[in-house]
Amino acid sequence: MLIKECYLSKNSRSKSRMFPILSAVLFLFSFSSLSSPAQILWETEIPSEFNSCIWGVDFTDDGGAICVGDFGSEDNEITSLFLLKLKPDGSTQWEKTTGWGLATSGQDVLQISGGYVVCGSIFSGTDYNGFVAKFDYFGNVLWCREINNIYDDVLYDISQTDDGSFVAAGYTESTGAGGKDFWLVRIDTAGNLEWTRTFGTARSDAAYSVVALEDGGFALSGGSDGNFYIVVTDSAGTGLSAFSFDNGGHETARCLIESSEGGLFLAGITMQSGNYESDIWLVRLNTSGNMIWSLMIEGDDNDSAWDVVEPEAGGFIVLANTMSSGRESYDAILYRLDYQGNLIWEMNAGNSFWNTGSGLAINPQGHLLFGGRTWTDASECFVPWIVYTSPEDLLNW
Repeated sequence: MLIKECYLSKNSRSKSRMFPILSAVLFLFSFSSLSSPAQILWETEIPSEFNSCIWGVDFTDDGGAICVGDFGSEDNEITSLFLLKLKPDGSTQWEKTTGWGLATSGQDVLQISGGYVVCGSIFSGTDYNGFVAKFDYFGNVLWCREINNIYDDVLYDISQTDDGSFVAAGYTESTGAGGKDFWLVRIDTAGNLEWTRTFGTARSDAAYSVVALEDGGFALSGGSDGNFYIVVTDSAGTGLSAFSFDNGGHETARCLIESSEGGLFLAGITMQSGNYESDIWLVRLNTSGNMIWSLMIEGDDNDSAWDVVEPEAGGFIVLANTMSSGRESYDAILYRLDYQGNLIWEMNAGNSFWNTGSGLAINPQGHLLFGGRTWTDASECFVPWIVYTSPEDLLNW
């Protein structure tokens, strides 16, 4: 696998849409090995007769985990929301499947006071509606807010604000500048819709991640016109700035976080023009939205980044999927980087079949938790898959 330092050129430069243009600066860097990787402590597969997946995970106060995804049926178009509570040792405490409409998919989950909150989409038979739902500690539905519009509307990621309410992000085809647009939804603690906002261009724009910022505003990331696209708002959801970053091909930012060092860190995919294989692209921005550095991890086959966390020791851990390293097909892989973009370690996970990770979480002790799906020959389908690791070894940090 080749790791490339990226630099600005005519085909790779920072652009701004809707708001003032900001310049981008990129630093070159080297790579070193400073600590030992985390080690897998347990893996859990949930039996299923039909294709199923975990999309979002979070640690729970009792040391266990809460996971959300979708559970398949004989008709692959019909899915149920799947909510799974695991004990600290990875064994199942309880699992629930529920659905509204013809198909329901849970995309992200947070543990909150009084239970768990989930976002996702509901298919009515003609279009998708976004939803936010709260469950108690036993997986019982307390409330569900379905946001009905004219056309397809989907929510992929959810974050909690300082006052306890929630913001969820995805895309809407019902309102906005045309086609798909970034969609930001705010729900109060009782499940009431406070407001919705759209951002985008006349082309197709979809948000896959949202964070509540330290200053009370929000940041959304995704893709627009084949580029990384980021929108920053105030606490009322009013757009303050938007940034687009081009790596010379087709790019989508799957996730972002606000760094404790300031600024944003984004991870996603890049597909060079004329090349049908995807590579991992990582971008770090300062507090003004200027690029500090970008990094492309290039392999011989398809690779993509899906989620990112920031350990207390600093830097970033990226959850990705790779066909370029590991076993015969897809493996989940974790990359550890410092704030300057230096690669510290990497760790593959998965069996000899097809394994992908989708959602990543970290606890204060540094344990990692990620969920996705893995292929099993026994059932001849994909089943939910969850992995839990030790903290990394920081003796050499």
